[in-house]
Amino acid sequence: MVGGIAFETPANGPVLLAADQDTVFTLFDDRDLAFAPAAHNPQTYQLIFNEAVAGLSPGTPVEFRGIQIGQVTDVHAQFDVQTLQYSVPVTIQLDPQRLGVQVEDLKQGTNLASVRHMLIDSLVAHGVRAQLKTGNLLTGAALVSFDFFPGAPPAKVDWLQQPVQLPTTPGQLQASEARLEGVIDKFNNLPLGEIGNNLDKVLSSLDLTLVSARGTLASTETTMDNANNFVSPNSAQAQELDSTLRPVSRAARSIRVLADYLEQHPDSLLRGKSGGPK
Repeated sequence: MVGGIAFETPANGPVLLAADQDTVFTLFDDRDLAFAPAAHNPQTYQLIFNEAVAGLSPGTPVEFRGIQIGQVTDVHAQFDVQTLQYSVPVTIQLDPQRLGVQVEDLKQGTNLASVRHMLIDSLVAHGVRAQLKTGNLLTGAALVSFDFFPGAPPAKVDWLQQPVQLPTTPGQLQASEARLEGVIDKFNNLPLGEIGNNLDKVLSSLDLTLVSARGTLASTETTMDNANNFVSPNSAQAQELDSTLRPVSRAARSIRVLADYLEQHPDSLLRGKSGGPK
C-alpha cells in the first residue's frame, strides 16, 4: 500500500548474467529515470541565476529546445559580502551525445575535449543561453532550458573555471512575476475613489432622468384620457357640438336645393316660381 522497490529488465536491453551476491543497484525515483539511457561521458557545468529558483531541485530536467540533454545535480545559495548580491548556483550534468552532434573523420590523436569546447563556444557565440522555465503549472515544478537568444549580451566561456560556468538569461518565472507586480501596481494606482464618486453622480443623474420621464409619461396619459373623453359619443362636449352643427346642416341643404332650382329655371328670378301668382 505504501509502495516498494520494483525490478524490471528492459525489453530492448542486453541479456545479462544473474547478479552476484551483494551487488549494488542504483535506485531511481521513477520508472522513466530508471529506463532512461545512461549518460555517455557526462559533463558537469554550473549556471548562476540571480532570480528565484522555486521548483528547481536535483533531478530536474535540463532541456535544449524541448529535448532533455541532462539534469540538475545540485542547487544551493550563495551571498557575496563584498557586492551584497544574492545568487543561486545550479550544477547540471549534460550528456554530449543527446545534443545530436556527431563528430566524424577525426584525425588520429585529436583531443575530443577541445572539439567539445569549440562546439560549446560556437553555441554561446550564437546566443545559446540557459533559462528557467515553468515545467508544471499545477505543481510549480521548474526546469532548465537552453535555447537561442539572438539579442542576448555577448558572453564567453572560461574553460579554466571549475566547474565551467555557462551563461544564463532571465527566465519566464522572473518575467511572470514582473508582469504580475506591474498589474498589481497599476490596479493600486487606479483612482478608485474618484471613479466611485463619478459613478455615484452618474447614477443620481440617471435617477432624476427616470423621474422626469415618468412625469412626462403620466402627463401624456392624462392628455390622452381627456381626448378620449372629448370624442366619446356620450360626452357633453360631443352633444353640444352636435346641437350647434344641426341648424347649419339644415341651412346648407336649403341653399343647395335653391341653387339646383335656379340652375334649372333661371327665368324664375324675373317671373317668379312657375305655377305661382303672377
